[in-house]
Amino acid sequence: MKIYIVGPLFSEAEEKQRKYEGERIRHILDLNHVDYELFNPVDMPFNSKEDVTSSEIALADVQRLNEAEAVFFDLSTEDSGSCVALGMMMEKLANGKKLKLYPVIHDIRLKRNSLGGLESSCGFNSMVVGILKGNKITIYSSFEEALQAFLHDHGWADLRLERIEDVAMEQSYSCYQSFDKDENGFQNDAYGLSMEEYKKFVERCVMDSKGIDLPDWKVPQTTYMLMEYDHPVGIFKLRHYLNEALRNGAGHIGYGIVKEYRGKGYATMGLALMIQEAKKIIREDEIYFSIHKDNPASLKAQMKNGAWIDHEDDEQYFTRIALNGEGKKHV
Repeated sequence: MKIYIVGPLFSEAEEKQRKYEGERIRHILDLNHVDYELFNPVDMPFNSKEDVTSSEIALADVQRLNEAEAVFFDLSTEDSGSCVALGMMMEKLANGKKLKLYPVIHDIRLKRNSLGGLESSCGFNSMVVGILKGNKITIYSSFEEALQAFLHDHGWADLRLERIEDVAMEQSYSCYQSFDKDENGFQNDAYGLSMEEYKKFVERCVMDSKGIDLPDWKVPQTTYMLMEYDHPVGIFKLRHYLNEALRNGAGHIGYGIVKEYRGKGYATMGLALMIQEAKKIIREDEIYFSIHKDNPASLKAQMKNGAWIDHEDDEQYFTRIALNGEGKKHV
């Protein structure tokens, strides 16, 4: 897929916004293992040249716009170049080209004093608004809103990890209570707790992450919720180092995905995010895992993240993922 970002670059704020947009799109598409090319004008080498001509810029833009299959537009300032690009894309649509447009028009005035949105007295150029609405193209009020529509159109997920203490108590509680006490090796330590008991459980999770008042058999562990939009879809536990029991058992990371989200690649994506967190904390060369043999989906998620089977017993596989890219792979 070829994606193009259109928007002005006439201020530090606009330059920062274009960079943010590029980073957000790349992060999500990489996480979803999408084959893509992203063109962001802020990354053009022309921006560091003093002798670049308008013709050079226009030719580069036109070439990439003609190749684009999805285009994000920031039309909030009615930047003339962005409006020209919009006109070009509307012509592509009129000629039956495969293309998805995600225009953003944002103005806080449109929410004041019961004003009627883009059609209000302080609305935007009627030609720009009218041509989009006339072609039944949704106008978004923010880049994030447009991005979520883009992901929905293609069935891709926008996931992130949040520490359990940073997630709304009711949401994390509901997530935990959706799991059985033991699901394919994922131990639900909050199983059957009341809300009051669960609040103390979260407090204990915070203390565990800081290594406070740990029993001798336990190591520091940080608990994360895997979030999609504003709700948790999984639980991930990261042990900061291993004792002998963990080294020959559960390993560094334990995780579970909420039942209704299984089979959608969330474990693979969540684990990819977890590995990035692990690199910040774990000082060993490899991440250790154990997986029940009746849980092939979990094994597949690990393999997609570079794991290999180090050894096995009658019930479990013991896998490894190299943090430095040079692990000892065993067959």
